[in-house]
Formats: sequence, structure tokens, C-alpha cells
Amino acid sequence: MTRILLAGAAALGLMSGAVMAQSTITTTSTTNTGVPVGGSLSAPVVVSGSSTNGHSVTADGDQHFVAGTKTRDSAGNTSETTITNTSYPLTDMVTSTRKTTNVSNGVATETTVTTNSFPSGRAAGTTSTSTRTYTVGSN
Repeated sequence: MTRILLAGAAALGLMSGAVMAQSTITTTSTTNTGVPVGGSLSAPVVVSGSSTNGHSVTADGDQHFVAGTKTRDSAGNTSETTITNTSYPLTDMVTSTRKTTNVSNGVATETTVTTNSFPSGRAAGTTSTSTRTYTVGSN
């Protein structure tokens, strides 16, 4: 009886066009609190860092991969980079976005590079770059 109910639920989900997706997320963090050889901090050194990545697939075959890293040095400066790759098999297009934000002395510089490409070569790819600078805590 249970098998029949499960089979019926699966068939109903497929017939109703329910979206099924698979996803995976992994996160790692590291912290370095040691003092370099020589006993003094003459230049900023990385004291903490983390990275995250994830992958998902939608019902229509779109694949998404995201990877990100963030580091902080002993002077309080941070750097964060996120790379997103999305593959659209129905249109034969791949979109890659790389966003990098560096914060130093309360001033952030954010650079975003977006590339659209067509692996089959049926169309020319495009790349756009934008950069903005702002004070942390403002929009």
C-alpha cells in the first residue's frame, strides 16, 4: 500500500510540473591568531578566512555553481570574492559573474565582471565590468 501511495505522489508531482531541484552547500573557515617569526607585526597578515561553495540543478536543467571567499587581515582590511557560474542548456549560454569587494580604512571598492558566452560558438560572447567605491555603512 505504501509503495502505491509513494508512486502516486511521484506521478502527481511530475504531472503537475512541480519543480524539483538538487543542491549542495559546503562551508569552511580558518583562523590564524599566531604572530609571525620575529615577534612583531610589521605588515598586515591574514588572520581569518572562510570559503563557501554550492551547486544546484533546476528541473529545466539550469546548473548553478557559486564559490566565495572572505579574508580579514591584522589591520582590519577585508577582501571578499564571489564567483557565480550559471549554465542554461536550453539556450546554450553560460553566464559567469565575479564580484570582488575590498575594504580598507572604511572605504570599499567593489568590482563586478559579468561574462556571457556560448560554448557552441553560435553567437559572440559579451563581457561587462563595473566598479564602484563607497564608505562602509552607506549605500
